[in-house]
Amino acid sequence: MGTSVAAQIAQIDGLRLAAVADPNAGNGVAALTAAGWAEGQWRQCEGAGEARGALEAGAAVLAPDAEVLESAPIDVLVEATGIPEVAARNAWNAMRQGHHVAMVTVEADVSCGWALAREARRQGVVYSLAAGDQPVAIMELFDWARALGLEIVAVGRGTRRYPADRHGDPERALARLGYDAEAGERLRLNAQMYNSFRDGSKAQIEMCAVSNMTGLPPDRRGMHEPSVGLDGLPDLLAPSGDGGLLENSGVVDLANGVGADGESELPENIADGVWAVVTSADGHIREDMQIHGTRVSADGRRMALFREYHLCGIETPLSIAQAALLGASSGHPHETPTSEVLAYAKRDLRPGDRLDGSGGRLVYGLIDRAEALAAEGVLPLGLSYGVTVREAVAADQPIPAGAVEVNDESFVAKLRSMAGEP
Repeated sequence: MGTSVAAQIAQIDGLRLAAVADPNAGNGVAALTAAGWAEGQWRQCEGAGEARGALEAGAAVLAPDAEVLESAPIDVLVEATGIPEVAARNAWNAMRQGHHVAMVTVEADVSCGWALAREARRQGVVYSLAAGDQPVAIMELFDWARALGLEIVAVGRGTRRYPADRHGDPERALARLGYDAEAGERLRLNAQMYNSFRDGSKAQIEMCAVSNMTGLPPDRRGMHEPSVGLDGLPDLLAPSGDGGLLENSGVVDLANGVGADGESELPENIADGVWAVVTSADGHIREDMQIHGTRVSADGRRMALFREYHLCGIETPLSIAQAALLGASSGHPHETPTSEVLAYAKRDLRPGDRLDGSGGRLVYGLIDRAEALAAEGVLPLGLSYGVTVREAVAADQPIPAGAVEVNDESFVAKLRSMAGEP
């Protein structure tokens, strides 16, 4: 996604990609090239002073890590590493240097985004989730509906999840998504990240981000995620008293574009898009909802708002511009989290196993209310990277925090527990 952001920045007057930080120099060069920087117009820099000098001289910078850019004359850091520990530290350090942050790494946001947003306010900068991914696209529907005084029944995104996907391995993820080895290499695809799309962890993570921005909880652990097309949204994602699935109104959920047979996609599904089911207490408004071309429930009480696409990195420059020019975020978490993503065992875990986080071979994530994680002592998904199992955990069971070795060096853990400085 970082390369897509770089390419799109080059299309917009008033924005310029100034620097790229990546330990893989090939990836960094690809991003600079996508942004229109020719060889000889950028410099590879290893130190902060060197990077600052290059930027002041009008050159772009390729750095091995974001630390090199902390004192550089830049406005906004786009964090797109996909690694919670790295992303949290990059964002924290950038804000301490007066830079705004557009967070693409939603895995970090659901792990400690409330602490990052708090620090942004302290530093007088913007911490924002990045436009283009589903959380901000959902937030746009939510804000629009709330501004009009409509009542939110449920908001969510689409998925395309088959029955066997929950336990899928990254080694087979790209093939399951239709990419051969050549395409994976050419497009520089991260197999573990793509596996998180198919095993469902990414959707759980993104809806946790939405929950923490809106204050809307999940209706139950993991949400309902029914197989449903656009026409069925306002009937199925509705209160149980009205014939729907929901025990509570005002929740986050998912709409699976794969049919109940587990084999074929539903016609007119919203697997790549976002949606909101809304209602109104006013009978006149409910009547109006039925005559303006949207999808309305059979009883005429709810309508579905939707957008059938999200454009990832193509839209991210909007968050960059909002932060730098308006001092505004596209969406950020509240002071305290509404929800968390709980780590679950993807297969039987044995002492000595080393957990590999979202999209890996050993772990997947499910959303629940934040108080459930605390009450049950479950390991947050964001702390399941590189930690060693010390007690057996059965497949498809939540991983107790006490069942893994504590990582005393975890920056995410420090942010989660901090009362002051980490």
